[in-house]
Amino acid sequence: MTVVLTANALALDGGTLRVNPRGGWMAFEVISVGDNPVNDGFDWAMPETFDGIGAWLVDPDTLRLQINHETSDATISEVNLNVTNLRVAIQNVIASNTTGGVGFVESARQAYDRWSNNGGATWVDTSNNSNTSFSRFCSGQSYAAHTFGTDRGFVDDVYITGEETSGGRLFALDLAQHDFYQLSGAVGGAGGGVAGLPFDAYENAALLDTGETAHVALLLSPDGGTQRMKLFIGEKGKDAAGNPSGDFLARNGLAYGSYYYLNDALPSSGTSSDGTFDDTASGALSSSKLEDVDTSPSQPQQMVLGDQDSGLFTFDFTLDFSGGGFHAASSGFSITKIQNHVGGSLERFGDADNVEWTDATVLAGLSYDHGLIFVNEDNSNGEIWMMEPSGAGLLKIGDTAGISEAAESTGIFDISAMIGYRPGSVLLTNNQGSASSLTVLINPDATPVPEPSTLLLVSGGLAILILRRADRA
Repeated sequence: MTVVLTANALALDGGTLRVNPRGGWMAFEVISVGDNPVNDGFDWAMPETFDGIGAWLVDPDTLRLQINHETSDATISEVNLNVTNLRVAIQNVIASNTTGGVGFVESARQAYDRWSNNGGATWVDTSNNSNTSFSRFCSGQSYAAHTFGTDRGFVDDVYITGEETSGGRLFALDLAQHDFYQLSGAVGGAGGGVAGLPFDAYENAALLDTGETAHVALLLSPDGGTQRMKLFIGEKGKDAAGNPSGDFLARNGLAYGSYYYLNDALPSSGTSSDGTFDDTASGALSSSKLEDVDTSPSQPQQMVLGDQDSGLFTFDFTLDFSGGGFHAASSGFSITKIQNHVGGSLERFGDADNVEWTDATVLAGLSYDHGLIFVNEDNSNGEIWMMEPSGAGLLKIGDTAGISEAAESTGIFDISAMIGYRPGSVLLTNNQGSASSLTVLINPDATPVPEPSTLLLVSGGLAILILRRADRA
């Protein structure tokens, strides 16, 4: 069918820019609220209030994005981009600060066709939010199949997101099948911790490497709600009753498990190295504004946390799965503060919200063996920052200051390696104002990588994942 663009289309294929690039970075727009691509077979005008972003390389030609909408009647959009045309647009902007009019958005639709609140026992078909009741999808994260190596992490391509509201639910989206599963209240209860997977005001969940293939470990970060960070341990190959199963949730460790509280406190400076896991809330790590979390691709037992009230932190986990099970007593973690919350001006770091930790990279001849960290700020100026994982080299790369109808920046995500660039070269970020939109940010040192036959030599583990994805397509 023919779908006509709405009159307020602002950003489709490089329209009105809603983010100010800084520090030599460049930018162009992808899609905004109200945009409804023509002739894509879907009647889907982009809803408002963009937030979390995920991305999945469906095949060498198609990059599929997931975009959360943090509204009271929430949904998730799927936006498909043509990789070749997107690369042309990026190179055009680098050369002349214009996309050159190339079209790269292929389609937009709801990201799921049906959803289940009971592990897939029953389903509700849905093509829009008229027959669903989801609320405030906040940040989100897409994970590649065999995330950390063969059978380690998830074994399917999965998008994880949650409702940022009291008693909210965590969800998993099967990216290949367009099936959406409620996890909170549906996961069966294993022993060894608190049974199941809880309801909470979810900001996001970070997948950690367990170092083995029988479990998954998800760090749960609630913005509000219980205000307590938790670690979910899921047992792969078991259904909600603990019986052997090979369905989507079971094979990804999302049907049967338990969770533990993180016992420690965010340090005011330096490193706290005595974190433990417990099945009681007494002494649990707590903060009123725990925000986004993201795992280091090069060291996937580390993750970064943005705390809107106190700063930016990295965690380093030791998870003991010896003998085939999780041993909380011999596991632990440390926390290091890498940025203080300062705020108060456009040149001061503060109000940390969405975070992204990239894979190891080389840019402008400099090696970043542990990658780079990017941070969105949750305030009306929407600052966007880049730094090394130690906190060194802090640089503002963008903001939304002075842009009419713009507000906080949010949902930052590195797509570089998926489209043939070195990590940290090309990122996506959202503006959450009334003219909500999705922006491409381009590093002034953006560097394409060689052809896939030599990609393994330059991009580490993430490149291996991309080749594996392409082989499966």
